[in-house]
Amino acid sequence: MSNDNLKLWDAVKETDQSFTKKVKQRGGYTAITPQYQMQEATKMFGPYGMGWGFESIEMDYSVIESLELVIVKAVFFYELDGKRGSFPINNTWPVKQGSRVDADFAKKAETNTMGKALSKLGFNADVFMGQFDDPDYVNEVTNKKKLEKAEDKIAEQAKQDLEWSEWKQKELKAYDMIPNIDALKSVFTGHIRKIKVRGDDAAIKIFTSIKDQRKKELEKNETS
Repeated sequence: MSNDNLKLWDAVKETDQSFTKKVKQRGGYTAITPQYQMQEATKMFGPYGMGWGFESIEMDYSVIESLELVIVKAVFFYELDGKRGSFPINNTWPVKQGSRVDADFAKKAETNTMGKALSKLGFNADVFMGQFDDPDYVNEVTNKKKLEKAEDKIAEQAKQDLEWSEWKQKELKAYDMIPNIDALKSVFTGHIRKIKVRGDDAAIKIFTSIKDQRKKELEKNETS
């Protein structure tokens, strides 16, 4: 697959944590602020209704009495690099909140359908792929967003680089205190996961070398 096929996906996959919240319903999930999604789509495609939106959207009430749901049938469109794309999107939405009819159910149904359509293009893919369950990933994306928003980007980058350097130094020193090989494997796995999220290939080599050195020491102690 050509990397060009993922150009749009890669451009919109990361989510600013400040526009999300944890919801404890349905087993727990991360909700994204709809207005933030609209802002990101507008950045990419232009104003709503001109560069992107629904060509058509209909509410089907055929199951409202039996299931208390409306069925949303829509066609979503977007324009990118002078080309127009579109696809059908289907959704369902409850008409009640608790025991009462929700007066805003149609608006909420449309908004939710919009989010589902945008997700097919890669918007907020990190949330839908479960990456927001990884604190290291969330921290890294948060730092990227801080850098994007910073007035003094050089100072912000220097601050983040210093924090990363201090973390590496602290964690590398801790290897001397690891008591056994099982603990070594667990600590090293966690470190490598965090470093890969950061994208620091040089650190992977350093941590691997220190891990191998400590492993030899522990194996020697076990045999003696």
